[in-house]
Order: sequence, then structure tokens, then C-alpha cells
Amino acid sequence: MFDRRIGMFVHWGIYSVDGYHEQQRMRQRIGRKEYAKRMEAFTADKFDPNQWIDVAESAGAEYIVITAKHHDGFCMWDTATTDFKVTNTPAKRDVLRELSVACKRRGMKLGLYYSNPDWNHPNAYNPKSSHQIPPEAGDVPDLARYREYVKAQITELLTGYGEVVCLFWDIPTKVSAPEMDELVRKLQPGIKINDRGWGNVGDYSTPERGLPEGAAFTRLTEACDSVGVQSWGYRATEDYHTLGYLTRAIDKTLARGGNFLLNVGPKAEGTIPPESAALMAGVGDWFRRVGESYKGVSVETNLVADADCIVTRKGNELYLHYPAGLTATGVDLKPMREHPKSVTLLNTGTPLTAAVDVLPRNWDKGGASLHLQGIPADELANECAVIRVEL
Repeated sequence: MFDRRIGMFVHWGIYSVDGYHEQQRMRQRIGRKEYAKRMEAFTADKFDPNQWIDVAESAGAEYIVITAKHHDGFCMWDTATTDFKVTNTPAKRDVLRELSVACKRRGMKLGLYYSNPDWNHPNAYNPKSSHQIPPEAGDVPDLARYREYVKAQITELLTGYGEVVCLFWDIPTKVSAPEMDELVRKLQPGIKINDRGWGNVGDYSTPERGLPEGAAFTRLTEACDSVGVQSWGYRATEDYHTLGYLTRAIDKTLARGGNFLLNVGPKAEGTIPPESAALMAGVGDWFRRVGESYKGVSVETNLVADADCIVTRKGNELYLHYPAGLTATGVDLKPMREHPKSVTLLNTGTPLTAAVDVLPRNWDKGGASLHLQGIPADELANECAVIRVEL
């Protein structure tokens, strides 16, 4: 999984019918029976897993992580554990199976998201955790019984849908139950498990919609964000991130050694909104031009004094990343004083001018330093700049 640096996250469920938010039931205070009526309008009649894979590939993504079950408890596969599932909608399709088959055929790896909260299950209420809806009449909170339900579902998911490269538990339970991850590893020995499960630290961290400060990550990390500002699931009136924001967020993650999981929310019919698809394609266009700066590189923390520049290195090639954006057409790489063999703006393939000089702003700050000029900074306002310096 972590040799595949970008993944496509997919939040899809009956919440997409109204196009409000994936946590619609909680945020609009909808009762369980009323919320379940959305099953009647979930058609998936235009769902084509190959179209999803096309969108993923357009972004440079090499794996897809789909919400098998979100907080509402609705299951996107033909489970035997509940009637609250996709095959009981007008779709009458095991969409997860279709996606897994298409991914295998096309060489796209598959990961699964699984929510620990379950607003549909009578035993699932967990006061120690977050994202909980108070029990309804007839519910009997019992986490021991609920764990058995989760184990049954995880067993179905990890035995019936081929290779699963990662399991994305969501919402830490704050309950220690190591047997949950033990079961996952028994069923899929090569799987990676995240850090949001049943009291575990997992194999990797999952910062969401932002990153902790620092240089290179100290453990495996997969950051995630969505193309939409307001929702992870489909939202009819979504505010979309700019391409500049997304490429800078991705760069800041990849340059520090992490993976990035970029989310889209399909409509109830199964299509990815054109605005989302266009942003994914824009990310891919940028990534194909600068991608060499993330492959087989190390993170160098002491070469450049500029706190806004992340430096990665491969042999004699340095890659300068500017996820905070450029503020001028030139950059000062003090304390570097070696004149490079070549300097190239990867975004455009344009050679840049380099000189070792004492700049007026540095006349009393240690002498000469490497200065790069001719960067079309304004032209890069909507994508992250990456510069290759060959020494």
C-alpha cells in the first residue's frame, strides 16, 4: 500500500440520496426509521466501477478505499448480518463486489473503510467515544455483543472480496479490544491497519484535513482530505477546494514521506460529480509532472534554512517543495553555496537561473548563498511548485 503514494477515498451510501452530508442522520436529527426511507431512492443505476477507476487513475491514484459501512450503519455489500444493506435497495447490486472485481482486473488495489459507530445497531452505543446518537426505544447498549456483530461483518469483508490492502477503522472506540485487529490480521495477513480502532495504535497514522507540523514523518502516515469543503459524501451544493489547495496539501504530505487519500462522494445513482472528477484529473496532471520528486527520495531537513521549503533528495538531485506557496520569482537557498549543474521547474520543465551571490537582504547574514531566479510564481498560484536542483 505505501509504495502506492496516492489513493482515492470514496464515501458512498444512502446519505447521498438527499445530497446533504454523510452524517446527515445525526446533524439533521433524523430518527432511524425515517432515515431508512432513503433506501427506497438509492438506485446506483449508473454505477460503473470502471468509471471510478478511470477517475482514480486520472489523479495518479493507485488504490481505492471505499466506505463499506459509515456511521449510519448502512452496508455497501450483501451482508448476512443485517437487512440494512445495498442489496435491499432498488439497486439490488453488491456494489463492493463489482468494485473489487474491477479493481483486480485493472491492477487497482482495494482498501476498506469501516465505521466503529453504528447508528442502526441496537447494541452499538458507546458513551466513551464520539459521533454517537443516543439509543432509541428498544436499544440495549452492549459493546460485547456489538463486537461480535463487527467481527462477523469484518469476516465477510476480508474473506469474500479478494485482497484488501488496508482497513481504515473510523472513530476510535476508546475501548481496548486487541482481538479485533488480531482477527483482521488472521484473515488478511498482509493488510495495513490504521490508528482509529479498538484501542490500537495500528500500522499507520491518519491525520485528517490537515497535518501536524514537522519534517519527515516518524511513522507510516496516510493523510486524508476531500475535494469538497463541507462534506465527504455527495453534497448537491458543495464548496470545492481549489486545485492549488489540494496539490499543496498532497505535496506537503508526500514530500514528508506519507501517502495521501483524496476523497470523492458519488451521487446516489453511482456517478462521481463532474466537479470532483475535474479536480481529480487536475491533481493527476500536476502529479505526473512533479512525481519524480517523491519516488525513492529521502527527506533532508538541514540543507535549506527556509522553513517554507521541504527538500527531498535522490543521489545528486535535490527537489525543493513549496507547499506554502511562492511569494516571489526567486528563492534564496542559504546556506547552500554550491553552484548546481542544472535547475529545472518541474511544473513546466523550464530551466531556471542559478547563481551563488551575496544578496542585499543577506549582506550581514553569513555571506554568499545559492539564489534561483526566473520562477513564474504567478502562473503557479493554483498548483504546488517543485524545483529540481542537479548538483
